[in-house]
Amino acid sequence: MSIACLHKHNLVQHVVSQNCDGLHLRSGLPRAAISELHGNMYIEVCTSCTPNREYVRVFDVTERTALHRHHTGRMCHKCGAQLRDTIVHFGEKGTLRQPLNWEAATEAASKADVILCLGSSLKVLKKYPRLWCMSKPPTRRPKLYIVNLQWTPKDDLAALKLHGRCDDVMRLLMAELGLDIPRYDRYDMVHYGHSNQLRQARAMGDYLIVGVHTDEEIAKHKGPPVFTQEERYKMVQAIKWVDEIAPGAPYVTTLETLDKYSCDFCVHGDDITLTIDGKDTYEEVKTAGRYRECKRTQGVSTTDLVGRMLLMTKAHHSNIDEDLDYRKHTDNFGKGPKGHSPWTGVSQFLQTSQKIIQFASGKEPQPGDTIIYVAGAFDLFHVGHVDFLEKVHQLAEKPYIIAGLHFDQEVNRYKGKNYPIMNIHERTLSVLACRYVSEVVIGAPYAVTADLLDHFRVTLVCHGMTEVVPDKDGSDPYEEPKQRGIFQLVDSGSNLTTDLIVQRIIKNRLEFEARNQKKEAKELAVLEAMRRLEEEKH
Repeated sequence: MSIACLHKHNLVQHVVSQNCDGLHLRSGLPRAAISELHGNMYIEVCTSCTPNREYVRVFDVTERTALHRHHTGRMCHKCGAQLRDTIVHFGEKGTLRQPLNWEAATEAASKADVILCLGSSLKVLKKYPRLWCMSKPPTRRPKLYIVNLQWTPKDDLAALKLHGRCDDVMRLLMAELGLDIPRYDRYDMVHYGHSNQLRQARAMGDYLIVGVHTDEEIAKHKGPPVFTQEERYKMVQAIKWVDEIAPGAPYVTTLETLDKYSCDFCVHGDDITLTIDGKDTYEEVKTAGRYRECKRTQGVSTTDLVGRMLLMTKAHHSNIDEDLDYRKHTDNFGKGPKGHSPWTGVSQFLQTSQKIIQFASGKEPQPGDTIIYVAGAFDLFHVGHVDFLEKVHQLAEKPYIIAGLHFDQEVNRYKGKNYPIMNIHERTLSVLACRYVSEVVIGAPYAVTADLLDHFRVTLVCHGMTEVVPDKDGSDPYEEPKQRGIFQLVDSGSNLTTDLIVQRIIKNRLEFEARNQKKEAKELAVLEAMRRLEEEKH
């Protein structure tokens, strides 16, 4: 974030990164100002399109781990060519124009007055003489400043070598320049990783109380929240392992808080959380021996989900990959006795997936239950979905709600852009964690067919007030339940949608940038004064 701020004030012109985590792009640096020499793990491209068409990387695609093999198995929706990742393997020369951006890197190096190397061993970059302007006489090369704890091959060429931590050095530099280090925007989204943590916590005791912070606390320690505190309260309360919530819980957990709610101990994931001044938020309860840890869920993070959304604002559209198996699966569904029902595969998948077994209730519908079917993307499972499912749950005395989740390709067909943000596996776990849902059909057909209704003995089919997009052949996907007289529109009373959440996140990012711009005039004046003082010294 310091580097992004320095670039904004024209003190840094270009960033050359050996990392492939995409964090420089997420920090707000413009794409043209970044050269990711080893690629970006979040981007895959179509090299057959000119210019190369970029896509958000989907991590459930086939992994190609063999050396120098890059095709991901997904296809470009424009030309049909197979996509490739952008990662540069060891011993390989990267050739992609983006995100490697070699031209801009060498051009920036040729014009540079100073090259600042932060945290790099330089054992790889030393092989790229153009970055160091080695063709120029030593007196005409950029001044080299290195910050690293260890020796580097370029130490002898450095005008200054600092043996220290990059974070510490950058804090001192930003303070000297009179610039604030912007916070990296973090968001208060609830995803299945959080639900899994609550599931583990509930298994450690008999009664689970979940503390939820206020908007003020989140803004102070993390940045602007996406959801209001009321929305967060409802969202957490809807997770089926939660017995009670503690609204307005302090960001720092104290013994007083535990005693107030008669809690024996508190539980958190195995990652540390810090206050704005760098203190462990669980230090007091850890010292008292009233702290337990559970494992974080691998493969999901709020940062990753936000990254997918922000990349969408740069027109990195998702692939519409309707492969033969997918088309066969959906087209054959429900077409007479020879059709292949998706719930057969679903049942097998449930039996072999430990994570889904842990999330699923395992309850069969009982005599007297009203079996209600709802279907959709349920992308970025949010409080709007909760409001809808709660209203559906209230339609019967003994409801048994089955949620049909459409495949990613189907969602992309009717939503477009980069949707769904979460893939089918992530959406499945998110919906299963909701207390109002009894069962999930993974990869449900878009059209609600007679076979589906008969198989699950559905007595009511519900849909919210959002638009119903016709099926591929132009037909109404709810034609069958309407003919049976079992279709019902349900007004949740909420106007929150997945689109609105994405807009909120983009808005927060723009507000964050706008807030810094308001201070720009003052900061530039300070910088100019400091430069004049520096010139007077010399």
